[in-house]
Amino acid sequence: MAGSRSYLLVGLLVVACVRPVRTLTSAAVRGMSLRHRPAVLSTGGAQVSSGARLVAPQCSEKQIVRGVGAGRDLPAPSGINAMPLGMQAAIVFGIIAAIGVGTALIAGPTFDAVRGSFLWNLSRPSWPALGLIYLAAGIAHFTELEGFENITPPNGTWGWFYTPFSPKVNVIWTGVVEIFGGSWMLFGALAPLAGFTLPATLGPVVSDAALTLFLLTVMVTPANIYALTHGSAFLHRTVCGPLESVTASS
Repeated sequence: MAGSRSYLLVGLLVVACVRPVRTLTSAAVRGMSLRHRPAVLSTGGAQVSSGARLVAPQCSEKQIVRGVGAGRDLPAPSGINAMPLGMQAAIVFGIIAAIGVGTALIAGPTFDAVRGSFLWNLSRPSWPALGLIYLAAGIAHFTELEGFENITPPNGTWGWFYTPFSPKVNVIWTGVVEIFGGSWMLFGALAPLAGFTLPATLGPVVSDAALTLFLLTVMVTPANIYALTHGSAFLHRTVCGPLESVTASS
């Protein structure tokens, strides 16, 4: 029974781990593309051509960068945040429902069909890597605090979102849980390989850790949806100040 539960929960985690992988990947991609991003608007300056590189050595209250801070209220590439709140809410609930149905189908009938197969058993040694992924993502919550805050939806988003904590507090506590859950899963998976027999009082460590991380992923999924609907950008630093346009040839 414990083994079946472990398989199911680790399977659910396979679906859930898309979030930290995408977060870390988008962090790298957006960090690299920031220097060449044309989508920077200024309330007091001229527009920058699409072939220019942007340099912002100083900070200014007048500048608004799309996807950063107040720039999250600018029309996003998806256009969703420019729609009426009722339409935004309907789209977001549709996305959440699709994620839920997809997870249930993959972790249920799909995994039941392949469980015990050659490919299933071949993938089992890679499962501890999920703990490593979450552990790295949890650490990133502290090393890239500003970026995670920027992709955290503020209260009132889509007309219904609310959290009793500030974005900073939400980033910190979710980072702590990711570090704990990732370490817990690594410990449960690697201890038997190292020859340690875990006491029965610890229970099914791997499956419990997977369940913890899965529930956490459910709670932080709105941040990923917010990135889509409002174009919120994961940045290593906030770009602000008067812009200088430098052409690619220079």
